Amino acid sequence: MTNSLQTVSRAVALLRCFEGGARTLSLGQLTQIMGLNKVNVLRLAQSLTEEGLLDKNPKDGRYSISYGVLALARQLFNPDDLIARAMPILERAQAATQETVTLNLREGTEAVIIHEIVSHKPIKYSLGVGYRADLRLGGVGLAILSALGDEEVARVLSTRAPKLASGGAATRSFIEEELAVVRTNGCAETTGQRELDATGHAAPFIGPDGNVLGAVGVLLPSSRNRDEVHRQRCRKAVLEAGRALTALLASGRASEISTQEGAS
Repeated sequence: MTNSLQTVSRAVALLRCFEGGARTLSLGQLTQIMGLNKVNVLRLAQSLTEEGLLDKNPKDGRYSISYGVLALARQLFNPDDLIARAMPILERAQAATQETVTLNLREGTEAVIIHEIVSHKPIKYSLGVGYRADLRLGGVGLAILSALGDEEVARVLSTRAPKLASGGAATRSFIEEELAVVRTNGCAETTGQRELDATGHAAPFIGPDGNVLGAVGVLLPSSRNRDEVHRQRCRKAVLEAGRALTALLASGRASEISTQEGAS
């Protein structure tokens, strides 16, 4: 069992060598990055290629991540067809703000972007699908964190303080003060926490089980957020989107229960 788990761990580590998606690596480079015996790395690479998770260029022998990984990620990134169901809500938020809108799911102590509608403005921010953010920083992270129970929040805050874009540390007291504001307002607004010239607005949404599932975010340059009318527009957009998604997911759960009761 130990050997099997070690093999799985090494296979995941090999796939992580390609984080970013576009890079290609030779067997020698993979061996150097992983710090393993070349024969072992070759066997792992061959197995992952056979499973359709890696692609090997027949001309130069270099490896790259395969589109087969998407098949594994599709359900993870889109549970219960969430993106399609949420799309009208996200599009309304984007139309109202003209800024980049993100749909984020919580995964442990991080938030992951599963869908993004990028602003058409010439100056904008885009993080990309798959971007992961610490729950203790930024609008999306704090929006999700604010909807967790006190014990869970305490566990998240008990780890080493993350770094702010300015270089300082986001101390526990700093984060707790931010959370108090978010809980009062129902949504988060942060400027310069991850990027010095970026502002994020976000509101959480609740899943059918009654627990926070993720957050809807609006991302924009801080210069545009100085316009108070636009600032309030962004705030309103995420609040409405969070409430709409919560209602949508709750109605889906109610329909499911109704169907089950009718069949019994």
